[in-house]
Amino acid sequence: MARSVEGPWFRASKGTWYATLHGKNVSLKVKGNDNREEALRAWHRLMADGVSAKSEPKAKQDEMTVQQLADTFLADAAHRLKAPTMRLYRVHLGAFCTATGTVRADALAPQHVAKWLHGLKHGSTSKAMMLRSVSACLGWGVANDMMPTNPAKQIPKPKTKSRSADAVITVADHEKMLALATPQFRAMMRVLHATGCRPGEACKITSANLDAKAGVIKLVEHKTDATGSLRLIFLTPDVCEMLKGLADRHQTGTLLRTRKGKPWNSQLINQQVRRLAKRVGIGSAMPYGYRHGFCTSALANGIPDAHVAALLGHTSTATIHRCYSHLTSQAGVLRDAVNKVR
Repeated sequence: MARSVEGPWFRASKGTWYATLHGKNVSLKVKGNDNREEALRAWHRLMADGVSAKSEPKAKQDEMTVQQLADTFLADAAHRLKAPTMRLYRVHLGAFCTATGTVRADALAPQHVAKWLHGLKHGSTSKAMMLRSVSACLGWGVANDMMPTNPAKQIPKPKTKSRSADAVITVADHEKMLALATPQFRAMMRVLHATGCRPGEACKITSANLDAKAGVIKLVEHKTDATGSLRLIFLTPDVCEMLKGLADRHQTGTLLRTRKGKPWNSQLINQQVRRLAKRVGIGSAMPYGYRHGFCTSALANGIPDAHVAALLGHTSTATIHRCYSHLTSQAGVLRDAVNKVR
């Protein structure tokens, strides 16, 4: 019976790596349990040759279509990337393949990508995100010898607009929304407001990663965990006490839960924030508004940008400078300089 595992797997009895294609176990002709990287490359070549339908099992690599390339890329990426990223890739590549899926990968040209991009009925920020997804797929194809060049790299990137200034949830906004929130969501709002953490990070807080004595949350798996660094979320005393009380109540599982006792997720948090914002007359709001508000307040109060970046879990100050250049310490130095000139 063929295995249902996606990707290469090692058959100890044969000492060889195998993969499953069209319901059959196929030898990758790679020996040794330690040769997973070589097995992955062999699997990529196999997928490139056999990803088409059963009626076309002998498709040559130089006849691979963009659709087949995207399918192969997604199958590989599923082992490396997180679910939210995979959802974006599937949507973006699905739209790209609707327009260019039948084009041979090695014949894909910049004009194909440009025509698709210009025909999208989206704003420039969404277009930029979709182009990045397509470029990631095509770049992967180049790296795995499935196409000669990445034509997406030759397309000018659409301008993106940061929503930081428009999305800030002020202290006054927070207090208004807090008064109307349920006790369960009020706890979530207090964490987001006090720490500036990402909503997804707040959803992962458990008694195991809460260090109440040090007043921090220690997350191993987070947005930038590819760097191997530990994400520390520093807590204010009142929020630390609140989480400590929740930890006594919930020995296992997440600490922040809905009224029905289910874990919060980013979608539910987004719905609640938008609903509360509408009720208090704030207008457009989103959960990341807490993070933007935290950063804005910190910079406006003179906290060094490197410290703010560390509190927010950024690996450098680049994001801070890009999104909050009007408030960073560098901008402050320039303002002082122009005052001296005049």
